[in-house]
Amino acid sequence: MATTNKRIKVAELDFDTIKTNLKNFLRGQEEFTDYDFEGSALSTLLDVLAYNTHYNNLYTNLSVNEMFLDSASKRANVVSLAKMLGYTPASARCAHASVNLTVSNPTVQSEVATLSTGQPFTTTVDGKEFTFYNKDSKTVSKNSAGKFVFEDIEIIEGKPLEFKYTVESNQRYIIPNNNVDLDTLTVRVQETQGSDLYRVFTRVDNLVDITSISRVYFIKEIDGGLYEISFGDGIIGRQLSNGNIITLNYHVSSLDEPNNARAFSYGGNSVLGSNLAVTTTSVAAGGSSSEEIESIKFNAPRLYAAQNRAVTPDDYKAIILNKFPEAGSVAVWGGENNNPPVYGKTYISIKPKSANKLTNLQKDFVKNNILQQRNIVSITPEIVDPEYFNIKVTTFVYYNERETTKTASEIETLVKQAIFDYDDTELQKFDGILRYSKLVGVIDDADQSIVNNITRIMVRKQFAPSYNISAEYVLNLINPISQDGGKQGDVFGTTGFYLPGDSRVYYLDDDAKGNVRLYYIGSNFERVVTNPTIGTIDYEAGVVTVRNLTIASLEGPIFEMQVKPESYDVVSALNQLVQVSRDLTTVKAIADKTINGDLEAGYNYKFESIRS
Repeated sequence: MATTNKRIKVAELDFDTIKTNLKNFLRGQEEFTDYDFEGSALSTLLDVLAYNTHYNNLYTNLSVNEMFLDSASKRANVVSLAKMLGYTPASARCAHASVNLTVSNPTVQSEVATLSTGQPFTTTVDGKEFTFYNKDSKTVSKNSAGKFVFEDIEIIEGKPLEFKYTVESNQRYIIPNNNVDLDTLTVRVQETQGSDLYRVFTRVDNLVDITSISRVYFIKEIDGGLYEISFGDGIIGRQLSNGNIITLNYHVSSLDEPNNARAFSYGGNSVLGSNLAVTTTSVAAGGSSSEEIESIKFNAPRLYAAQNRAVTPDDYKAIILNKFPEAGSVAVWGGENNNPPVYGKTYISIKPKSANKLTNLQKDFVKNNILQQRNIVSITPEIVDPEYFNIKVTTFVYYNERETTKTASEIETLVKQAIFDYDDTELQKFDGILRYSKLVGVIDDADQSIVNNITRIMVRKQFAPSYNISAEYVLNLINPISQDGGKQGDVFGTTGFYLPGDSRVYYLDDDAKGNVRLYYIGSNFERVVTNPTIGTIDYEAGVVTVRNLTIASLEGPIFEMQVKPESYDVVSALNQLVQVSRDLTTVKAIADKTINGDLEAGYNYKFESIRS
């Protein structure tokens, strides 16, 4: 007697499994005993039912995922969910730069000169022209040389636009452009079209100290990357009246394309009828697109936890990442954790997305426009530049010639790119750790023909020398330094430099006993030590200290120290960043004959030492 199945399994989502469950259910009914489901028209009906069930399951699953911030994938849904946490994603940002403007031999005699607001400064980056505008007007007096010098003029990229609304009932106030920099948005309100009086409304992120007559506006991102402005209701913020005129002024950003612009030409109104000379004091930086989905997911809960105040390190990180979108990575630590400890301070280090460090203009913006109104009065924030450790990678890659048609040169190119991709994804951030096992795994996976690799690393750090001054140089690697007892120069060394009044090139190394030595290369290529104790090395703590070194000039373009870490896992702390040096990465591909099964191939195996 056939076993009946009068229940359908509903846990499966796969189409074939759903159809099989439907067949098993029907086979369990007396009406379909011994029925051939595969060769009948009923099989087509079962396909339709299975497809319908599969689609419903799929759409339900997608819909449920879009209901939660962690699993949502569409930007509109992520933005909407973040809105419930009081979070507005960072808008696009215009690039900023700083220039000096000098008026020489003016044709109009005056004791003062004025540069009006909104004058254009043009520049070209990669063959494309961009226009910057000065934010504020400035007036200067004639100097003793008869010139007018406008110093540190802040200029901002982006097309300035204006849009107006007349207030009506149930009206929506939408900024009709993409890539708007909200930091440049100015909202003004007139009573009527003919009124000459403008009232400026300010943007608010919280309701503290807002009354029924406060001139404020609120902003949110809507579909398509546009922004919508709303005003108060007479209880929270001033309510607008029908017939009021709203004027919106803002800049539309060209995103990151104008970054690194260095040369500017003035194209505005004449200043005292003379030609102007423009010199750049701070290259263009800060241009960026609006906040990405993953960043919104990461920042929204943390900014909600911070409650718009900067107290803990996570508060500082969340606020900076939200309000300063050009920040690629942020590190924050208390003064008590600094080396040496400095109580009453919070230290902040920011790595920009498109540069190695912030400009002075960007530092001032973070301190004055972002942190000042949220920081605890008793704590002083201090922004410090990132400290970079450049990893020199040398790798010998063995590959099987029978499993590839690529040349050794092509394999070397693939391996280099794999190393650089690892650097881009895992390193170049404050919590990045170079994990040696992952690095060699990435190298092995660069091509299917690679059978193994021998890879070694050295850590290098650049220093800005204090020329002709006795100075101290400290390398705090944090990671232990090797004590393998190899030949001198294996563990610690530097690039060449000159001492005052001496034409010989000098270097530094260690004596494997904790001392740093000063030496030059003699006529027989031997090391001639002139100072055996110019510094110290704490191998366990990873600290190199060089004292009383006076450098007159450098042999090459930079002064750099190099150390061999005890462990090939390199970690960073505080404001340190680990990154692979593109220029110093060396890859050599070697055909491995032994992998082909030739018992005599081992005689020709090319051994490469892991030692530097």
